Amino acid sequence: MRWLRAALAAAGLALAGAASAQQAGPPEWLRQLDLSAAQQQDVLRIFTAQAPALRDRLTTARRAHEQLESLALAGRIDSDEARELADAEDEALGEVSQLRLQAMVQVYRLLTEEQQAQGVQMRFSR
Repeated sequence: MRWLRAALAAAGLALAGAASAQQAGPPEWLRQLDLSAAQQQDVLRIFTAQAPALRDRLTTARRAHEQLESLALAGRIDSDEARELADAEDEALGEVSQLRLQAMVQVYRLLTEEQQAQGVQMRFSR
Protein backbone atom coordinates (compact mmCIF):
# COMPACT_ATOMS: atom_id res chain seq x y z
CA MET A 1 0.00 0.00 0.00
CA ARG A 2 2.90 2.37 0.73
CA TRP A 3 4.34 1.97 -2.73
CA LEU A 4 0.91 2.72 -4.23
CA ARG A 5 0.66 5.95 -2.25
CA ALA A 6 4.19 6.88 -3.28
CA ALA A 7 3.42 6.14 -6.94
CA LEU A 8 0.22 8.17 -6.82
CA ALA A 9 2.01 11.05 -5.12
CA ALA A 10 4.83 10.94 -7.70
CA ALA A 11 2.33 10.97 -10.56
CA GLY A 12 0.49 13.83 -8.92
CA LEU A 13 3.66 15.84 -8.48
CA ALA A 14 4.56 15.30 -12.13
CA LEU A 15 1.19 16.67 -13.21
CA ALA A 16 1.48 19.59 -10.82
CA GLY A 17 4.90 20.36 -12.24
CA ALA A 18 3.47 20.43 -15.74
CA ALA A 19 0.69 22.78 -14.65
CA SER A 20 3.03 25.11 -12.79
CA ALA A 21 5.44 25.17 -15.72
CA GLN A 22 2.80 26.97 -17.74
CA GLN A 23 4.40 30.07 -19.19
CA ALA A 24 2.57 33.30 -18.43
CA GLY A 25 4.28 35.67 -20.83
CA PRO A 26 5.14 35.73 -24.50
CA PRO A 27 6.75 32.60 -25.94
CA GLU A 28 10.50 32.62 -26.41
CA TRP A 29 10.36 32.62 -30.23
CA LEU A 30 8.33 35.85 -30.15
CA ARG A 31 11.06 37.51 -28.12
CA GLN A 32 13.51 36.72 -30.91
CA LEU A 33 11.61 38.77 -33.50
CA ASP A 34 12.75 42.29 -34.18
CA LEU A 35 9.64 44.02 -32.80
CA SER A 36 9.24 47.78 -32.97
CA ALA A 37 8.82 49.69 -29.72
CA ALA A 38 5.09 50.04 -30.43
CA GLN A 39 4.75 46.30 -31.08
CA GLN A 40 6.61 45.52 -27.87
CA GLN A 41 4.25 47.77 -25.93
CA ASP A 42 1.22 46.14 -27.55
CA VAL A 43 2.52 42.64 -26.77
CA LEU A 44 3.17 43.65 -23.18
CA ARG A 45 -0.34 45.12 -22.95
CA ILE A 46 -1.91 41.92 -24.30
CA PHE A 47 -0.11 39.61 -21.87
CA THR A 48 -0.50 41.99 -18.94
CA ALA A 49 -4.25 42.24 -19.55
CA GLN A 50 -4.69 38.50 -19.45
CA ALA A 51 -2.37 37.87 -16.49
CA PRO A 52 -5.02 38.09 -13.74
CA ALA A 53 -7.34 35.59 -15.48
CA LEU A 54 -4.42 33.30 -16.28
CA ARG A 55 -3.19 33.44 -12.70
CA ASP A 56 -6.70 32.71 -11.41
CA ARG A 57 -7.16 29.67 -13.66
CA LEU A 58 -3.71 28.28 -12.81
CA THR A 59 -4.44 28.75 -9.10
CA THR A 60 -7.75 26.91 -9.50
CA ALA A 61 -6.01 24.06 -11.32
CA ARG A 62 -3.26 23.87 -8.69
CA ARG A 63 -5.75 23.79 -5.81
CA ALA A 64 -7.80 21.04 -7.44
CA HIS A 65 -4.63 19.08 -8.08
CA GLU A 66 -3.45 19.50 -4.49
CA GLN A 67 -6.81 18.19 -3.28
CA LEU A 68 -6.43 15.17 -5.56
CA GLU A 69 -2.99 14.54 -4.09
CA SER A 70 -4.45 14.80 -0.59
CA LEU A 71 -7.03 12.15 -1.46
CA ALA A 72 -4.30 9.86 -2.76
CA LEU A 73 -1.97 10.40 0.18
CA ALA A 74 -4.78 9.86 2.67
CA GLY A 75 -5.51 6.54 1.03
CA ARG A 76 -9.09 7.60 0.38
CA ILE A 77 -10.76 6.42 -2.74
CA ASP A 78 -13.76 8.58 -3.44
CA SER A 79 -14.26 8.35 -7.17
CA ASP A 80 -16.99 11.00 -7.27
CA GLU A 81 -14.87 13.55 -5.43
CA ALA A 82 -11.79 12.61 -7.45
CA ARG A 83 -13.73 12.96 -10.70
CA GLU A 84 -15.02 16.39 -9.64
CA LEU A 85 -11.54 17.56 -8.74
CA ALA A 86 -10.01 16.17 -11.94
CA ASP A 87 -12.75 17.84 -13.99
CA ALA A 88 -12.13 21.16 -12.21
CA GLU A 89 -8.40 20.90 -12.92
CA ASP A 90 -8.99 19.97 -16.56
CA GLU A 91 -11.48 22.80 -17.05
CA ALA A 92 -9.12 25.38 -15.57
CA LEU A 93 -6.19 24.18 -17.69
CA GLY A 94 -8.42 24.20 -20.77
CA GLU A 95 -9.28 27.82 -20.04
CA VAL A 96 -5.56 28.57 -19.71
CA SER A 97 -5.05 27.16 -23.21
CA GLN A 98 -7.90 29.30 -24.54
CA LEU A 99 -6.42 32.43 -22.94
CA ARG A 100 -3.03 31.71 -24.50
CA LEU A 101 -4.60 31.12 -27.89
CA GLN A 102 -6.50 34.41 -27.69
CA ALA A 103 -3.32 36.27 -26.75
CA MET A 104 -1.31 34.72 -29.56
CA VAL A 105 -4.00 35.54 -32.13
CA GLN A 106 -3.92 39.16 -30.96
CA VAL A 107 -0.13 39.23 -31.12
CA TYR A 108 -0.03 37.59 -34.54
CA ARG A 109 -2.27 40.35 -35.87
CA LEU A 110 0.28 42.94 -34.69
CA LEU A 111 3.11 41.40 -36.69
CA THR A 112 4.12 42.37 -40.19
CA GLU A 113 3.90 39.67 -42.87
CA GLU A 114 7.67 39.22 -42.66
CA GLN A 115 7.55 38.85 -38.87
CA GLN A 116 4.68 36.38 -39.18
CA ALA A 117 6.74 34.27 -41.58
CA GLN A 118 9.80 34.47 -39.31
CA GLY A 119 7.66 33.53 -36.30
CA VAL A 120 6.22 30.49 -38.04
CA GLN A 121 9.69 29.42 -39.15
CA MET A 122 11.15 29.89 -35.64
CA ARG A 123 8.24 28.16 -33.96
CA PHE A 124 8.39 25.04 -36.10
CA SER A 125 12.14 24.77 -36.69
CA ARG A 126 13.02 23.74 -33.15
